[in-house]
Amino acid sequence: MHRPAWVEIDLNALSHNVSAIKKMVGPQVKIMGIVKADAYGHGDYEVSRVLLNHGVEMLGIAILEEGIQLRNKGIEAPLFLLGGIFEDQIDAVIQYNLIPAVYDLKLAEALSKRAHYYNRVINAHVYVDTGMGSIGVKYDGAVEFIRSLQAMKNLFIGGIYTHCSCSDEKESVFTNLQIKRFKDVLAALGAIMADIPLKHMANSGAIIGHPDAYFTMVRPGLSLYGLYPSEEVSRNIGIRPVMSFKTRVIHIKDMKPGDVVGYSGTYRVTKPTRVATLPFGYDDGYNRLLSSKGKVIIRGTQASIIGRVCMDQCFVDVTNIKGVSVGDEVVVYGSQGQETISIESVAKQLNTIPYEVTCAVSKRVPRIYINHEEK
Repeated sequence: MHRPAWVEIDLNALSHNVSAIKKMVGPQVKIMGIVKADAYGHGDYEVSRVLLNHGVEMLGIAILEEGIQLRNKGIEAPLFLLGGIFEDQIDAVIQYNLIPAVYDLKLAEALSKRAHYYNRVINAHVYVDTGMGSIGVKYDGAVEFIRSLQAMKNLFIGGIYTHCSCSDEKESVFTNLQIKRFKDVLAALGAIMADIPLKHMANSGAIIGHPDAYFTMVRPGLSLYGLYPSEEVSRNIGIRPVMSFKTRVIHIKDMKPGDVVGYSGTYRVTKPTRVATLPFGYDDGYNRLLSSKGKVIIRGTQASIIGRVCMDQCFVDVTNIKGVSVGDEVVVYGSQGQETISIESVAKQLNTIPYEVTCAVSKRVPRIYINHEEK
């Protein structure tokens, strides 16, 4: 029996979302499924298997350790390392057959030398900074940079990419500028016969709102998990949420006026109130800022969090819900009956983004995989 606070990961919804994204971008565009940050809290290995079974050509990770973990779990597909690396990590990149980003000549030279030492050819993708301002060779120096790379032994430039910084916003002026800058770089490379096989830019926001950013590959992340980056980019593309967060009532107490609930006595009972205790809290990834603000669903009815969210517990007012008893299933994110609490709505309450909400679900919360792939 698993702990009575868990997330359910709907694998059918995940495969459905891959199909919806494929339909949107068309059969000529390849897909790199982003599984960094433990697949945004959904479980990197389990998600990767579904993505690969549904024709995703490459997986995107952020740090070296994520690649090592997937390789050790048996994932053999191409793994692209989106984040930068240090020179002392190059041997591991080669050992685990990862595809690094290159954006710095000194790093590229080190990659070339170590690849030559091991008699290997490193497949690398050039990161062009078109306006994100992070790692990446600036767009106006990209062609010269790639000319330099072409002279390096044992280094194959298999891809070139950039990253949208504003594709989750309704205003598209800056995204359009980034697309133009990237296209200009590609055109200049074409003029010197420097053809690079994979060209990618579009994250989830750009997939939804900027078809001219597709190029030869797209990089869906949040949309794979059935979520939209923002309210401004929420056009229905037929995706379904993959994660639901659930728990069970562990205790019920009748309280009278004057009683207090939780730390610091921030919630004082003013009328006879039935309070249910739930066995999860901020160490499980339920933000403490939801104290006396959040809601859950019990017996198909929304109930309010009262008092402060504790590390391991929180409390809800169930006075107006008939028949609540110990053991009842509680939905924290997801649907029950006719009621839904979406991850996007929780993010809005917290003045943050859905990415943070799913990534915050801690490792001590079991992931239960349901609706395994349809045959």
